[in-house]
Amino acid sequence: MNYLEIAIECAKEAEKIHNYYRKEGFTVGTKTSHRDRVTTADIESEKTITNIIEKYFPNHNIIGEENSYPEKKSEFTWVIDPLDGTNNYSRDFPYYGVSIALLQNNVTILGVVYNTVCGELFYAERGKGAYLNETRIQVSDTKRIKDSLIITGFYQTQSKAVLKNLDVVKAFFQEGILGLRRTGSAALDLCQIAAGRADIFWEPILNAWDFKAGELIVQEAGGMCTDYSGNTLPLAKSTIVATNKILHKKAIEIINSSLQK
Repeated sequence: MNYLEIAIECAKEAEKIHNYYRKEGFTVGTKTSHRDRVTTADIESEKTITNIIEKYFPNHNIIGEENSYPEKKSEFTWVIDPLDGTNNYSRDFPYYGVSIALLQNNVTILGVVYNTVCGELFYAERGKGAYLNETRIQVSDTKRIKDSLIITGFYQTQSKAVLKNLDVVKAFFQEGILGLRRTGSAALDLCQIAAGRADIFWEPILNAWDFKAGELIVQEAGGMCTDYSGNTLPLAKSTIVATNKILHKKAIEIINSSLQK
């Protein structure tokens, strides 16, 4: 069975659900706080995706944002965010999608991120490059921080670490950057790095389902994805920096220097 075809099938089915509830209406609930929202579309999308995966691969492990699943004795694990950008979706802000990654022995071998608003399908298989729809993509060749377009995010907890990110933003502005974007979907933000539309993305806290698919897409597009220390990203909550590789060392220096002040 072709893993990529199944992942894309899952993403396209999630798109139908996103669109259906946009037209027919959805309920909005909360999890850890009023900023941590969950909608009917989140729940139903994950249910549909996991049903497809369990149909084809009943012995595979699944990690999803909205539910817990029994651990199985398999070398394969699917990591799913059924609706990345829930707060955007709940307010009809048109920037959200679905993120699906497949890991083998904790190494990501497949990543699919689908912008269900505009139909941009980003995907990558390890060692085979990164694609937007059927066109191969690559990161930018921007060499100077002051020429870079950068993206960041703020985790919904608004903890001290998240608020400290404002100092990082200030530090980048002091470098004379081209511009800053904050869009509300980390999975799609990573794909903007992979497509060469932006040069640096960072966030102080992200869950694995937010970044695992996008991480591989960035890497296969020639970029770099690490935590703030330059280490490989774990299958757990983490800091994250994604760049066109050229700017990676400098980006990490700016981030860590501003956090130490």
